[in-house]
Amino acid sequence: MIAFRFRPGRERSPFSLFGMTPGMSLGQLRDVVARRNRVLECHATFDVYQRCFVHVQGSSGMLVAIVDPSNRVIIVHGLTMGESEELHAEADSVRASWSHVAPGKSVPPLVGIGDTGAVRWTSIDERWTAEQHFSGQEDPDPATQVILVDTKGLDRLVARSNQAEQEAKASGWTPPTAEEAQAAIAELKANRVSDYRALATSLSQLSEFETAYRNEHQSYTDNIAALQGMVVPGHTLLEIPIATDSGWTAKASTPAIQKVSCIATGGRVSASDLPVTAQGRGITSSSGVICDPMP
Repeated sequence: MIAFRFRPGRERSPFSLFGMTPGMSLGQLRDVVARRNRVLECHATFDVYQRCFVHVQGSSGMLVAIVDPSNRVIIVHGLTMGESEELHAEADSVRASWSHVAPGKSVPPLVGIGDTGAVRWTSIDERWTAEQHFSGQEDPDPATQVILVDTKGLDRLVARSNQAEQEAKASGWTPPTAEEAQAAIAELKANRVSDYRALATSLSQLSEFETAYRNEHQSYTDNIAALQGMVVPGHTLLEIPIATDSGWTAKASTPAIQKVSCIATGGRVSASDLPVTAQGRGITSSSGVICDPMP
């Protein structure tokens, strides 16, 4: 049986987010949240731990705290920060205070959630860490996630079960090694190539199915479900903005590759209705497919 001891005020991280700090008690966490006029919701997790949530108003952003059996916070995690100006401002603000504790160092990103870079701050005794993760899709590049960890508390958590160990890895509480990040990047690149090729493939298939549909119905269709046997490959998002008795237009994109799309047309389409790609490329043939270059 594992014994938990908590000495308030003596074992607390030098890193915080909205005043939420690994090492503080659950009661102290509730006080911090209440002072900000927010509500803390806690539910049992990993048998004897608690997972506590604070929702950020006006966005999908969320703060999560993992509390151990001694009612001590061991993890603070800022999630889905992309839409929250409040979370972005806090992340910018705390970076300066964290850097007074220790210099931030580049570490392997969480490739599985779309990271392209991450920075970690580590306390002198190496017990407490703080990380900010970035997607590289904007300039300036706001943090997409913030993770504060009590490494001793985390070690006790992941020792409990495979489920805890796997979630710690997937969530980034346990950081990936350089080798794991490199393998994930290689897999991501391979998947991106596959997803990119699927864009043009889906439009080429669409052309054949639209032709067959018109031969039977004397009109094209904007309803993919009506094209019996048509399978959209990969993670492709296929749109048919225009479908008349004389022509059609279509656009294919994928969330795996931002600001890239492919377009196609069939039959006769007026110049004003011709589609353009995400990067503004226009169609040059009534029977061809045009794609943005892969980044």
